[in-house]
Amino acid sequence: MKDITKYDVTILGGGATGMSTATHVRRCCDLSVIVISKDSHVSYSECGIPFKLAGKVQDFDSLIVRTPDFFDKMGIDILLETEAKEIDLNEKKIKLEDRDIGFDKLVIATGGTHHIPSHLQAFCEMDGVFTLQTLSDGMKIESALLSAENVVIIGAGAIGVETAAGTAKRGIRTTLINRSSSILSRLIDTDMSEIVKGYLTSIGVDLITGEVPESIEGKSKAEYVVLSKEKVPADVVIISTGIVPDIEIAKKAGISIGERGGLVVNDNLQVRIDDQFSTDVFAGGDCCEVTELVTGRKSMIQLAPVARMMATVIADNICGKGTVLEPVLGPSVYVAGDLLIGSVGLTSRKAETENIGIVTGYAKGVTHATFYPGSSDIHIKLLFREEYLMGAQVIAKDGVKERIDSLAFMIKKKTTVDEMLIMETCYAPPVATVVDPLFYAVKDAYRKMRNVK
Repeated sequence: MKDITKYDVTILGGGATGMSTATHVRRCCDLSVIVISKDSHVSYSECGIPFKLAGKVQDFDSLIVRTPDFFDKMGIDILLETEAKEIDLNEKKIKLEDRDIGFDKLVIATGGTHHIPSHLQAFCEMDGVFTLQTLSDGMKIESALLSAENVVIIGAGAIGVETAAGTAKRGIRTTLINRSSSILSRLIDTDMSEIVKGYLTSIGVDLITGEVPESIEGKSKAEYVVLSKEKVPADVVIISTGIVPDIEIAKKAGISIGERGGLVVNDNLQVRIDDQFSTDVFAGGDCCEVTELVTGRKSMIQLAPVARMMATVIADNICGKGTVLEPVLGPSVYVAGDLLIGSVGLTSRKAETENIGIVTGYAKGVTHATFYPGSSDIHIKLLFREEYLMGAQVIAKDGVKERIDSLAFMIKKKTTVDEMLIMETCYAPPVATVVDPLFYAVKDAYRKMRNVK
């Protein structure tokens, strides 16, 4: 019989949700806590890895937010490079290779895992072929980039685009391949993605769209990515084709899976088992579904701020505070080289999928007064439903994060096009124009609405 150690709270996963839950619980109540993680590092910025590969961050240690010593002083036990084999809900224990860990409360924060097309999975063990998610992944890629002449990135989602811009800026010949003709399709509309495509091309990224790689060739290591009509030279291949919830261990334990492939949770982030929500098992982060604000539907919103919000809700409920997670909007901003790409709420694609009628407004302006050095273009697109703001996309070299934040607040407050027409904005030549370009996007939507009527 295996040894068993009992904890008040056992957490599977050492990412943003897992570690934030652990620290919050320890600060709020005197409970024993252990975190079990397959990763070799804990509490670091996954989002910062592409910028280390771009040479913008000095070293990987800079990405570590908290060291194991910090958690040790808080009384949090951590098992790294440890894979949980099974969740036994009846016995309330986690089965490891060499022992069992008992729990009163369990938190499943296993995050996501790479979605790799089946025909490419066989090449993942080839030397020079990588995925990018963990700090260890980033270290391996960085080592390979030191001698690389050609980098091929498969998948033009946010991480693929950020990484491609970074390696191109670093002076390495970079090819970005995407199966769709539109890049960043989950974040921005096709017309806005054309702006990003133009920028990537301008900094030297060879962008190939509408293509699915057939295979990866090489003798002792990767040498080419094979497309339908050509072979692209590749010393380093990074497969960045999306993240899916890591839910297998929970699924085997009988925890319910939703229509989007994530764990089903209620507003208290308690999981569903046998058609009932458990009072002792919670889930949060990239592995579970949340309610999306603009559609009211379940969705996977895999963002660090949302993970932190979920950690607070879980920890509060473990400590008896009865906190709920409200529907989530999930504003986001990504940085590709010098370009900022922001998005919140509905996109045209999502509106079409959900059969939501929308009116859009678009404006192109400048980030600040043109007579002050450094002014550049800014593109703003707004999406309205029945005169209420429901989505926004902003692309520029500065001023994106602030606008997306304010537009997210407007969406939550159910702001109308008429209310936005009378909004006031501040002005100073180094940071703004007298009339903010946002106003012209609102006016464009307003005119279309009135013409329709």
